[in-house]
Amino acid sequence: METIKKRIANALKNSLKKMGGVAPLAIESLLESPPDSTLGDLAFPCFSLAKELRKSPAQVADELACALPKAADVDRVSAAGPYVNFFLNARALAALANSKTPKKKKTKGTIVIEYVSPNTNKPLHLGHVRNAVLGDSVARILEATGNTVVKTCLVNDRGIHICKSMVAYLEEGKKLEVRGKRLPTPKSEDTKGDHFVGNHYVLFERKLKDDPSLMESAQECLKRWEAGDRRTRTLWKKMNTWVLAGMKETYRRLGIDFDKTYFESQIYDKGKDLILKNLNKGVVVRDETGAVYADLSTWNLPNKILLRKDGTCLYITQDVYLAVQKAKDFKARSSIYVIGSEQDLYLKQLFAVLDLFKFVWAKNLRHLSYGMVNLPEGKMKSREGTVVDADDLLDELETLARVEIQKRDAALSQKEASRRAKTIALSALKFYMVDVSPKSEMTFDPKQSIAFQGHTGPYLLYTVARLESILRKAKKSRAPVRGAAYDWLAEKQLLLSLLQFDDITRRAAAELNPSVISHYLFDLAQKINDYYHTTPILSAPESIRQSRILLIARLSGTLKQGLDLLGIKTLEKM
Repeated sequence: METIKKRIANALKNSLKKMGGVAPLAIESLLESPPDSTLGDLAFPCFSLAKELRKSPAQVADELACALPKAADVDRVSAAGPYVNFFLNARALAALANSKTPKKKKTKGTIVIEYVSPNTNKPLHLGHVRNAVLGDSVARILEATGNTVVKTCLVNDRGIHICKSMVAYLEEGKKLEVRGKRLPTPKSEDTKGDHFVGNHYVLFERKLKDDPSLMESAQECLKRWEAGDRRTRTLWKKMNTWVLAGMKETYRRLGIDFDKTYFESQIYDKGKDLILKNLNKGVVVRDETGAVYADLSTWNLPNKILLRKDGTCLYITQDVYLAVQKAKDFKARSSIYVIGSEQDLYLKQLFAVLDLFKFVWAKNLRHLSYGMVNLPEGKMKSREGTVVDADDLLDELETLARVEIQKRDAALSQKEASRRAKTIALSALKFYMVDVSPKSEMTFDPKQSIAFQGHTGPYLLYTVARLESILRKAKKSRAPVRGAAYDWLAEKQLLLSLLQFDDITRRAAAELNPSVISHYLFDLAQKINDYYHTTPILSAPESIRQSRILLIARLSGTLKQGLDLLGIKTLEKM
């Protein structure tokens, strides 16, 4: 479609020049799709030309339509009110749809994207899943549009929340020692390490209601950790190892990975030197209590404390350092933070502080803000143990998918049913997560997400499987289709949709919004299924049959490519 738009844009420029006008800048971007296909396939609005040419937009459109030369890929041009409408040639569209897509050129510099950023006091939950799926999809989309992308994760593995789990575990140990029993482990309890530690975090919060002194114990634990107490650090390492091993398994199930992982425990105090250096320069100052803060009034933001009055570090202390470290590690031209919308103000302050410190790349930092994920019954609360763990959710979705699979094919082996169920479950989860704009809050409904009909991942997988079935039958019944004569007039709307894919992908990359792609894929799948039900393919006359099989192959390939950008694998059979 980009090729056709460029040709039309050049024709518009030349015609406008002859009419005594000057084409608007980025004229190609003004070409749009009419709301009704009967009005044309592309439309050019003439509002911006009216004043210059001293004519009404409708007059300009009428004259421009008459002045445009004939083109091989345009059947006809007509004016409709203030618009010049272009009716494209189906054969030209078919040739473009079947041509090889040129490889994307890599852009200069690297984009670093940071996502998930879990705490090591609990397993990954539904909120983390939205973060992980969103970050992974955006990384894929940016790579597909020619960017070099580095995927990073910051593991928050220190702090009072980590110590709460440790205290609960130690308290449990004291009681067991009295009875002559050994401390439990994930292995002895047959529990994943992250769930094991998370259970102790919930236990701490429950017991805290009856025993407020537990908070003092957690604070003392943190002090011992920061002082480097050997026994405290040994337990901390052990429990962190359990959690990280459990998270690694969950990431594997989700199909999520990272190029670089940073740990808070290794960087939390390294931003202090940078802040003190700027304090000596007078860039930041101390308040009346002795705390160091940044005056952010230039950015119309509240001032931000960077170091406590006792000199200890805050989250922003480490985040300032980490931003600098990522820029050094990857010479990044841009950095994206996938973080919930509750941190909108914090991210603005962080970026402003880095700008205040004169880092030139600070202006290229972006916050991909996303809304909370709720359940049909309300919000999740980690402290009360009412979150939906990612592992439990995947188990539930796989069970739901397996039931549906066995309804459709009772003779399918358990092994194959399980394999398909895993793929379908992931498609349901991921598609549901990216199918709304990132900034919007969402309510996750497992049963709705797994439906084989409607706006869901399984519906798209089923469409791909249906297309692949047609291609298998075509391969068995006839020789492979090559060099067929195109006769795709009946498929023009499908061809137009196919040729929009690159534009859609670029738009998703510019907006950091995978839902642009998910909506496109669903609309394409609907058109495909309508076409399948109304148009003979394998039983069509030979010349038309071959071109339609080529179209089916192209449609299947585009759906697969689009789903891959969402991190979704497909099935050949369902």
